[in-house]
Amino acid sequence: METSLIIKPIVLIINAVGIWLAALVNIRKPKGRIAFLFTVMVLLMFMWVDFAYLSRISPPVYSLLLIKSAWAITPFFFVTIYLFIKEFLEKKVRYLLLEKTILIIGIINIPIIFFTPFVIESIGFDNHGILKIIYGKGKWIFFGEVFLLTILGICTLLKKYAIASSIEEKIKIKYLLIGFSFLFLMNAIFNIICPVFFKVFHLYEFGDYSTIVFVSIVAYAVIKRNLFDVKVALTSTLVSIIAILLTLDVFAFTSDLTLRLYKSLVLILFIYFGYLLIKSVLKEIKYREEIKRAYNLEKKAHQELERLDKAKTQFMLATQHHLRTPLTAMIGYLDLIFGGTYGEIQPKIKKALLKFRASTEKLNKVVDELLDVSKFQLGKEFLLIKPNIDLKKILQDIIKELKFEVQVKGIYLKLQSPKNLPLIKADSSKLKVALTNIIDNAVKYTSKGGVIVKTETTDSKILISVKDTGMGIPKEDQKDLFNKTFERGKRAKQANVTGKGIGLYITYHIIKAHHGRIWVESEGKDKGSTFFIELPIG
Repeated sequence: METSLIIKPIVLIINAVGIWLAALVNIRKPKGRIAFLFTVMVLLMFMWVDFAYLSRISPPVYSLLLIKSAWAITPFFFVTIYLFIKEFLEKKVRYLLLEKTILIIGIINIPIIFFTPFVIESIGFDNHGILKIIYGKGKWIFFGEVFLLTILGICTLLKKYAIASSIEEKIKIKYLLIGFSFLFLMNAIFNIICPVFFKVFHLYEFGDYSTIVFVSIVAYAVIKRNLFDVKVALTSTLVSIIAILLTLDVFAFTSDLTLRLYKSLVLILFIYFGYLLIKSVLKEIKYREEIKRAYNLEKKAHQELERLDKAKTQFMLATQHHLRTPLTAMIGYLDLIFGGTYGEIQPKIKKALLKFRASTEKLNKVVDELLDVSKFQLGKEFLLIKPNIDLKKILQDIIKELKFEVQVKGIYLKLQSPKNLPLIKADSSKLKVALTNIIDNAVKYTSKGGVIVKTETTDSKILISVKDTGMGIPKEDQKDLFNKTFERGKRAKQANVTGKGIGLYITYHIIKAHHGRIWVESEGKDKGSTFFIELPIG
């Protein structure tokens, strides 16, 4: 009887926790098949645990009926577990014949076990008051049914685990496997092996009470389908168990009225602070969920941007490849024509061909620029650095090439450079492209006055400045001037309709690849601009 006094609070706790879990599941999954099957499992667990406990403390005339009741619902409990697993895993293919068969087997077991001695023949009590079961001839059929139902459930979980695609789904199945395996192992040891083979009956409770562990794991998996955090479940369970124990202490183990009042006050305060604790944990987890959703959204957007950027780069590479092939052929044929391969050219045709060649070379330059942009974005090396490059000669060649355009516009273009300008290491062709872009832009966007290109040596560097008296650059456009591709300012578009919007972008990367830097200064609209390029000498 002393043992029953110890076990009684445990049984009460199991019942209280079971009711709490069933309520949580039904609140979270109302009117669902999952919630219904879980509730049935909890009710069957109550019958199993409570009838088994009552059979040990009741008079012998009732003990046999109670223990038979506990055993009668056991197969039905395992049938319900299998049906729950099928529903929980959302299996689209349903084996209705199998489900109906095992359901009928579970139901048939109830009258056979309860009304016949086929599984339990009788009971007895030893000198210590421990209930002993005398088994009938059908005990192994009974154990076999439970074993087969367990194997069926575990195989269903393992099969689903093998084909599960997401980590969350695999974790969910792992939880059910752990819970179900624990339930089966505990019952196999303490409800079959110990009493049948070793005649040890006083450990039955360990098998019976393992049901609450399984039900708790199942409830957690239902409520938190993604199984993202165990903290709230542990906190809620701990608070509930302590509250139940305090309640039992107040109403079952305290007889003094004054002491009961004090303990009741403690219980109320604990429930209040426990509620605040659970609420704060739920709030924290909700906050984590929001952060996770935001992170996943940002990650998805980032992946989409990477995909679009890759598609853009591939398009540019394909475009420049398909354009370069016919352009190379056209330039080659033009060289043959001008070289006299096809005979003498009439003056009018030669004039048209010269314009055609100029346009072809201009288009070829655009293709080269597109290729350079593609290389920048792919992070490929694109420079061929050589020593002893004469920067002054490069600038003189650029000014000579722009001489005709400057004369047409009626502006000046001057170069101010010391006689002995140091030689540098550079890719002369790419550096010329970069400097041409800057000086050419200064000429294009200047309608009055002119452009002064100046070089000076500072320490171990050469500073090139290109100062114009043109349209100027607004302050808001200066920050991202070198980062934009295929974009130009509104006033720049009005001044030069044919601009491509990639010159400054290419220039920036060429200068950067030379370990230099470039920046711009402008006081604003119609106040001119000055571009500065700094290159190392060594």
